[in-house]
Amino acid sequence: MVKKFTQNQVERLLDLVPYLSTNQGVSLEKIASDFQTDKSTVIDDLNTLWMCGLPGYTPLELIDLSFDTGFVSIRNAEVLSKPRKLSSLELATVIVGLSILLESIPSSSPHFEAITDLLSRLSTSSNVPVPMSISSNVNSEVRSILEQGLKSKHNISILYHSFAKDIESTREIQPIGFQFIDGYEYLDSFCYTSKDFRLFRLDRIREATVTGLSESVSHLSEKNEVLRQFFFTVSSNSRKVSEIFHVKIPPENSDSKEFESTAFNDEWIIRTFCSLNSAATLTQPTDLRSEVAKRANRALALYL
Repeated sequence: MVKKFTQNQVERLLDLVPYLSTNQGVSLEKIASDFQTDKSTVIDDLNTLWMCGLPGYTPLELIDLSFDTGFVSIRNAEVLSKPRKLSSLELATVIVGLSILLESIPSSSPHFEAITDLLSRLSTSSNVPVPMSISSNVNSEVRSILEQGLKSKHNISILYHSFAKDIESTREIQPIGFQFIDGYEYLDSFCYTSKDFRLFRLDRIREATVTGLSESVSHLSEKNEVLRQFFFTVSSNSRKVSEIFHVKIPPENSDSKEFESTAFNDEWIIRTFCSLNSAATLTQPTDLRSEVAKRANRALALYL
């Protein structure tokens, strides 16, 4: 059976090696006193250290200990002979990370004071200053409400900015959990407006309010959106077009070759083709093609 180590024991083992290296022949009782533990725990730690060392794990690489007389000597532990200490770069990384974490939680959080205190102590001991301000794209109050709704199993009303439609809309959702995708945080949820499961990017949620208790969504997952098929040609920047529409475009592609793709949102199709600057041309369906032309003409009129 594999032995499991507690966090305190791992920290004690890492501190024990440099301690023994500088205190050769120290007694078991003295070790127990200095590490604020008992003699049996020290012996258990020493037996564990006996099986530690560099890769290879032969007697040449393992730490060599002697403590059968009640006094401890250590050899072959030069690689761990220095006390645990973070470099200035490592401390700066930890401080910046904690600062970002502090910005992402509200001051009412039970962790806020503890993180603030830890930042102060780390900065004082390392002379690495705490950043004055590190902005987080996610509103801390919104995050707190989302976490509250998730834990209490309550629905949440959110004001959400849709990037595809470039509008803000109010959605009633049932939160399911958080996801981290391509560097962004998302809330996995069931949207009662769309009557389907949706991912909402946290930095696009403007407001959030806890509402009533969540209900089962198994009978509500009927999609009210239709998968729209569309066709287009590609004249330039084929790699970008390929990535956007998830189609394979051969290097020898001609302007006349037509490609097919699908999307759930008509507005997304229209806005995407308008943004491609003629790299791709929508050919079908005709109603979406007409709307793309109208948008392009309206944009052109602004410059005339």
